[in-house]
Amino acid sequence: MKREEIIEAISQKFREMSTETIMFHQAVADVLGLHITDHKSYDLISRFGAMPAGRLGELTGLTTGAVTGIIDRLEEAGYVRRTDDPKDRRRTIVEPIRNKKLERKIEAIFIPLHERIHKILSSYSDSELAFLLDATTEHVDQTREESKRLRSVKRHTSMK
Repeated sequence: MKREEIIEAISQKFREMSTETIMFHQAVADVLGLHITDHKSYDLISRFGAMPAGRLGELTGLTTGAVTGIIDRLEEAGYVRRTDDPKDRRRTIVEPIRNKKLERKIEAIFIPLHERIHKILSSYSDSELAFLLDATTEHVDQTREESKRLRSVKRHTSMK
């Protein structure tokens, strides 16, 4: 295979990986009884901890109204709770709720995949792992930047 063919094949695999990741997380959301956006928003709250509702909007790129709906559904499902910001009563803080039953359910979903991925990654050398980490980190960074650009374009075109 020529260099350009290899680059194209890798690009196609990243595309395929993106689609399969979305489909996997839709299946996870279905099992949890959540919308996929709610599921991934909960992931952000779990990873980054308690945050103002506005921060969740920044991380997701969603409108205030959409974020309010997400928080409502996550709160109703027992994943998060709202608290008042002690420094600014106008702001709402969203924090994950420690719930052993939900945590066990989520672990049961993710552990088999994580174990298979760990087994695959363990077969690579340290330098291969470093390369893979660099490549995937750069892919995530570029995707995040492109998402921001697209949101900016949408805001500018919807203002006209």
